[in-house]
Amino acid sequence: MKAINFEERSKKIQDKITENEIDLFLITPSINFGYLFRGFFSLSERLICGMIFPNNHPQLIAPSFEKERMQIETTFDDVITWQEDENPYEVLRNSIEKKVNTIALESSTPFDVYVRLKKQFPETKFVNGGKYVKELRSIKNDAEMERMRKAAECTSKGIVNTLDIIKEGQSEIEALKIVQGQMSSLSNEPGWAIVQFDENSAIPHGHPSKKKLKKDSIVLIDAGTTCEHYFADITVTSVFGKASKEFLEIYSIVEEANQAALDTSKEGIPAENVDFAARTVIEKAGYGKYFTHRLGHGLGLEVHEDPYIVKGNKNPLVNGNVHTDEPGIYIPNKFGVRIEDDVLISNKGERLVTFDRNLWE
Repeated sequence: MKAINFEERSKKIQDKITENEIDLFLITPSINFGYLFRGFFSLSERLICGMIFPNNHPQLIAPSFEKERMQIETTFDDVITWQEDENPYEVLRNSIEKKVNTIALESSTPFDVYVRLKKQFPETKFVNGGKYVKELRSIKNDAEMERMRKAAECTSKGIVNTLDIIKEGQSEIEALKIVQGQMSSLSNEPGWAIVQFDENSAIPHGHPSKKKLKKDSIVLIDAGTTCEHYFADITVTSVFGKASKEFLEIYSIVEEANQAALDTSKEGIPAENVDFAARTVIEKAGYGKYFTHRLGHGLGLEVHEDPYIVKGNKNPLVNGNVHTDEPGIYIPNKFGVRIEDDVLISNKGERLVTFDRNLWE
């Protein structure tokens, strides 16, 4: 696969903070930390923090005993370390030679970290720097798209394989384990899923239960796996047996709405227009009140990220955005149908993967 250029990402952030007169950007462990510095790990009580300056190479501060791991798992060679009996925030402060008027923080930085930083930098203004990384992350390049296409391919194949092998009498929980296993066997990475049968499928984000699969049951599987941290998110609604006339009617409407959203997903189009396109189809068919959520969301290192495809988001889609296209009709106590694709934006919308979804008799 094409390599991810982390140096280029850091340089773009340097340009952003220079443009906005920010002296230092501090990034604690988070999705944004992984995006910029390759290391994906959780926060702990010990301070680990990436530092980006306008006119200097990025630096990392970390516990002394973590130095070797940081050099292996991140892009940092030069790591500023602190000992267990030292105050890491003082070490951070003392490592900075120039006066710092404005510090940007990664948007998920814990409040406790902010308080300790504020004590070391009492005269410094703190601002939200997460928005600069979020802007970069919303536009995927070829290397990222290669990973997302593979994730989508493994996800769709895993779902289809599951629908082929599940058996009558199995529960939603058992089917969940099957689809996770099928996806992971293809991607060699973890998978997540929602599995719902019959009337449970009318709950847009229900939890798998002990409900059993029956002949002619409606089966909704919303699932995804990853490729090097990049997610797919695909929903297939099918029938374990023969589809009823009512199911086929509802399915056809949702399918048309899904296509209308895809046709509208183009560079320069306001995000809310894509939602309107799908919603208009469903409303004209008389099922508007049963489409109860936004059309979709951005996709990448997180399952939900910018851009959000929802009424009120007037920001135009741009080349490289990836979003879900997931219209649905949910009839309480009967069944629900959702059809979800992952869509790349260019001069037109493009599904990351296509496959045969009509798997019923």
